[in-house]
Amino acid sequence: MGTKEDESIDQSNPALVFGVSGEQGRSVAEGLANAGYAPVYGFTSNRDVLNDQYLSDALNCILLEGSFGNPKQIEKALVSTRAKAIFVTTTTQLATDEHAGFQASRDDECDCIIQFFATLKKVYDEDKLERTVVFSTHDNVEALCRKHKEATGEDAILPQDDGSIVPHYSAKGRGGEEALKMLQDTDGINLILLSMPFFYSNFLGFFAPLPNQGRTQWELTAAFGDGSTKIDMMDPGNLGRLVASLCSDASKYRGKILKVAGERISMDEIAETIGDLFGKDVIYNPLLPEELASMDFKTAPAMAQMCQFLASPLSQPHDLDLTKHLLAPRAPTSFSSWLLAHSDGPAFTKVGLDQDSPELTKICVFGATSIRGQSVIQGLLKDDRKSYLIRATTRQDPKTSLVVQGIVALDPSRIEFVQANYDDVESCRTAVEGMDGVFMVADLRDNRGELFNTEEHHVHNIIDASEGKVQHLVFSALGRSDVAKDGLPQKDLLEFSSTAQIAAYSKSKKLSCTFIVMPCFPGDQYDIVQSQKGTENAFNAMLKIPSANGSVEYCISVNELGPAVADIFDSFEVFSGHELALLTNFVTVEQAEEVNGAIDSKAEFSKGKTRVEADHTYMKDLGQLFSKMSHSTMIAGRHETAKTLNLIPNAQNLKGWVEHNSENVAFREKLGIR
Repeated sequence: MGTKEDESIDQSNPALVFGVSGEQGRSVAEGLANAGYAPVYGFTSNRDVLNDQYLSDALNCILLEGSFGNPKQIEKALVSTRAKAIFVTTTTQLATDEHAGFQASRDDECDCIIQFFATLKKVYDEDKLERTVVFSTHDNVEALCRKHKEATGEDAILPQDDGSIVPHYSAKGRGGEEALKMLQDTDGINLILLSMPFFYSNFLGFFAPLPNQGRTQWELTAAFGDGSTKIDMMDPGNLGRLVASLCSDASKYRGKILKVAGERISMDEIAETIGDLFGKDVIYNPLLPEELASMDFKTAPAMAQMCQFLASPLSQPHDLDLTKHLLAPRAPTSFSSWLLAHSDGPAFTKVGLDQDSPELTKICVFGATSIRGQSVIQGLLKDDRKSYLIRATTRQDPKTSLVVQGIVALDPSRIEFVQANYDDVESCRTAVEGMDGVFMVADLRDNRGELFNTEEHHVHNIIDASEGKVQHLVFSALGRSDVAKDGLPQKDLLEFSSTAQIAAYSKSKKLSCTFIVMPCFPGDQYDIVQSQKGTENAFNAMLKIPSANGSVEYCISVNELGPAVADIFDSFEVFSGHELALLTNFVTVEQAEEVNGAIDSKAEFSKGKTRVEADHTYMKDLGQLFSKMSHSTMIAGRHETAKTLNLIPNAQNLKGWVEHNSENVAFREKLGIR
């Protein structure tokens, strides 16, 4: 055994930490030292730790070499230190022998735990020194599963071939239960069991995010079930303060199993927190227990069982309020705070989470002649942070198209047009060759205005062409497929219902992508306006949209799309994998009439009495969408004004857009205003 003495230290309040080489033991050694215990002894079988300067110099910890499985060395440490505060943590040596199996590992650890407490009782019977012992344990999962099967006849968790279930939990759980029975009549030993939750530090080991081949997305893979399932977690760094607090009031908690945790958090929230800190697209990829169990590392079966247990009703909630009480006045460390402190850890840096994203300056714009495509081109040109080079596509001959010539005239040195046919994936590949990013607006109509029957195939071709060639893709959608799930005719919602399928396809290709969901453009109102003669000196503009009072429109000018896309390409990894719903207005039809009426004192706007019933599919789509909006809050939850204004602070609302266009000759003529 190694020793170190310091005459300046008060030796009257000794503490002893078994397992000081691990993160739990180090945390407790620190917590006890800060609480005034001295000296703090650390027992370890790891010889490298005997030279740990933080433990020996900073904490004045006296390090003792010994094996937890050796009763004589345990007895010597207990007798020689006369420690009144003792912390015990053990490590399960899982699958060290391929032929022994997990059951043998479980039994070895459980036997060591029982043997330790037998030795402790023997020492107490001889010296009668009152001691407080805090043991780090887990739930006895095998016992819980056995009770479940007796009650239901079914296995909650299938055991391994050797009968073990979460062996590293069950070993501690069974050992702790036996220790409580052994010491229940020993008044001089205050035994307290701390049942531990899932530790944040597991994200530095088994559950660190792994990138896909192009490092466009990082995945957390575990078998915790649905990403919304809440899991009790804690920073092991809080354990030192917990143990010190318990030792100061040991009689209150004697003989109890305390389930502690810092917070209850889902894997989706974990992934989002990691993604927000590093500015990367991080998702939780739930695995089936058998999928995790089949992975290529020896402890995978035990890890799979652990995940399944923690996400199941068998894992009873830990006491968050008790944990807060024991840690007061400081609050438990949150995952976000822990992550910030450990963001430079190898588990995160070696997979590239901390690397700056490449600068995207060459953008290919599909659907460039559409109003959305033109908005994006103008937004990229106006961006003063960098000089974008734009390759725009059209199905027509660029040399003969007047629209193309007008767009190129915006900046001939930075805009080039190429011909690309959505039916021809090779022409799409040629278009994206050498580009950094792609903006895509699904051109879902032929030159007669009819919807293509193969619109998803066309977009799939663009995604296929982009795979492995560009860093990021921005897809502008007109709505969500949710609209088609509430009894509305699918055939009348082709353009809106296709977007969800497109989103799923891009994710299957592991392509870094941002989806922008656009609501109604203010200009769309005037595509469905029917000008009629009104009174002698006025006219009537009939808005053919739902007639129910309170019917809601969700608006943003298409001109705002360009600046938003420029911001996304500038910080693409922050937005990767996100769906952004752009919106500047929630307005009722009545409010829209009031705003529109301000165009001219002679204008009289009124809403239509029936939904649009024109034969044109586009008009039917709009009619169905407005009808859905009039009695649903679905879209309201997706289109968030605050996020839009954060992305594009100067975005115009409906009133601003109308005022801006009120003197536009073409706009006024469309409405019949002279």
